Amino acid sequence: MDINSPNFLFLFLPLFMLVYFIVPQRGKLIIGVAGSLLFYAWGNLPYVAMMMVLTLFAYFLARGIDRWRDQRTSLFLLWLGILVNVALLVVFKLWTGVKYPLGLSYVTFQVIAYLLEVYNKVSASEKDMLAFSFYLLLFPKIPVGPITRHRQLREQIQNIQVVPTDVADGLRRYIRGFAKKALIADTLARVVTPIFKLASPTIDPSFAWLVIISYSLQLYFDFSGYTDMAIGLGRMMGFRFLENFNFPYISKSIGDFWRRWHISLSNWFRDFVFYPLERRRLKWIGQPLNILIVFALTGLWHGLTRNFLIWGLIHGMALIFESTALGKKLRTAWAPVQHVYALGVILVGWVFFRSPSPDFAFDFLRRLAGDTSGLSPLPFEVTSPLPFIEPTFLLAFAAGILLALPLGNWFQSKADVISNDKPVVKFFFQLVYDLGLVFLFLAAVASTVSATFQPGIYGTF
Repeated sequence: MDINSPNFLFLFLPLFMLVYFIVPQRGKLIIGVAGSLLFYAWGNLPYVAMMMVLTLFAYFLARGIDRWRDQRTSLFLLWLGILVNVALLVVFKLWTGVKYPLGLSYVTFQVIAYLLEVYNKVSASEKDMLAFSFYLLLFPKIPVGPITRHRQLREQIQNIQVVPTDVADGLRRYIRGFAKKALIADTLARVVTPIFKLASPTIDPSFAWLVIISYSLQLYFDFSGYTDMAIGLGRMMGFRFLENFNFPYISKSIGDFWRRWHISLSNWFRDFVFYPLERRRLKWIGQPLNILIVFALTGLWHGLTRNFLIWGLIHGMALIFESTALGKKLRTAWAPVQHVYALGVILVGWVFFRSPSPDFAFDFLRRLAGDTSGLSPLPFEVTSPLPFIEPTFLLAFAAGILLALPLGNWFQSKADVISNDKPVVKFFFQLVYDLGLVFLFLAAVASTVSATFQPGIYGTF
């Protein structure tokens, strides 16, 4: 099940929230675990037992680390947990003959973070098995995160507070994310997907630019839309998840980009890979090597393919460049120059991220560079699978560019100033805003049920 599917919206979510609201504190944990297992079982039934075993495994390992602290047994249990979780990821990413378990990458990364923080005394192990199961299996963050640390939710789980204003704000956040996914990302996919299914990118350079910009927007609104939905659902249940995006396409550098894009993943690699490597930095080549290791692993986390590895290394090399004298000088350059540099690296990276092979990616880059060799008019029966540019695509493309900028924050600040100490004006603004969200929700539902359902891109990672 997906958190934007009709079954979830009109069957699972209303029934779950109704029961969740009326039961007491302890009952919320029970309903949360039961509902999360049911959510996971819907389309992933063969892996429910595996997720339950993984949860119990992490719980008892952490308890053992606490019990035998400062002994060799504690370190053994830590490494056992890390190796088992990493092996599980590698096996499923290599085992292409089976369906990849929903959210496995996010769950295992949360387990590894939990074990390391317990071992390093950053966080105490959870004694309540029900509370730990609730944390790890909480269904809003299973599909695509955000990767949430146990210590960030522990106090909230111990004292769940569900208040009407949080429910309303969470619902608004969910609708925004649902609309981003259904109305922008899925509409842009109609042009992007057919191109990357071609045997080679035999397309005009101008069309290649349209496609890669469209894919950049599709990926952002697909992923951030799912994150908005997850954060909104968490808010409705009484939880505040950390933000995972902060307008990444306004970045002035690749370092800035990774402080804005998939923040929970970049923080995870920073805390549990980069910092430990830095503490054992080799002379001369130490930090550049550590950066390349981190971004190679970041790429391979998305999939064990050459394309993802190349994508990761592109970002790693850009970060190394930014630490050189020339890179530091770039920080003082005219702001548009910095933006062009950052977007150039990001777009080149997305070519490899989306392409089916390195050869396809390099050919696509040739088209972006203006190469028209090998292009010739083709009969209609050959070109018919290619997309037509129609008004809904253009509208989604324009909306994507505008909403990738922090214009909403600017409008919100202006509205707050105007409505300050003016309850009637504030009520009017809120009413107009909510009516707009109702319209977007109905449009997103109509778009979802009238087309082939498209699961989230990051749900496969």
